[in-house]
Amino acid sequence: MSFTVSRPATPGSASRSPQADVRHVWAGAFAVGTGSAKLTALLGSCVGIGILWRRKKRCALAHCLLGEAPAGDAGIDVRYVSNAVPALLRSLGARPAEYGELEVVVAGGASLFEGGQSPMRVGERNIIAFERAMGAYGLRVVHQFLGGSHGSRITLDCAALSYDTRRLATA
Repeated sequence: MSFTVSRPATPGSASRSPQADVRHVWAGAFAVGTGSAKLTALLGSCVGIGILWRRKKRCALAHCLLGEAPAGDAGIDVRYVSNAVPALLRSLGARPAEYGELEVVVAGGASLFEGGQSPMRVGERNIIAFERAMGAYGLRVVHQFLGGSHGSRITLDCAALSYDTRRLATA
């Protein structure tokens, strides 16, 4: 079983694949899964933040485009890392006393078009926001696959409570 919550501006931004319960989590969305669900995202400068909760046999994945939400943001737009982390925790039903049980995996944050010289450095800013959120919530990161100059994929297998991160092939 799995369900997806998308950001308000793009309903249905995660779609069900014809394969066995594979959920593609699109940019600006997140999904929570149990049982046979597999949650996956293709990433460039975006970061994919996954959480595995072995005791509850649940997993969650957010696909974040940007690091920090602007001042005055209502906190529901999961395009931002700063909003996605608390949204994932709420959706999993994790209370602060249970955060120590959670395993976080992350991928993405590449510099695809920036050549390292752009003042925007979106991937780098996303990584910084991720690190800030992990510190703020005291979450344990068990695997990082961040940076580089090529896209990546993150997949969470909710049945096995495992993860896979891979660099995408170059042309």
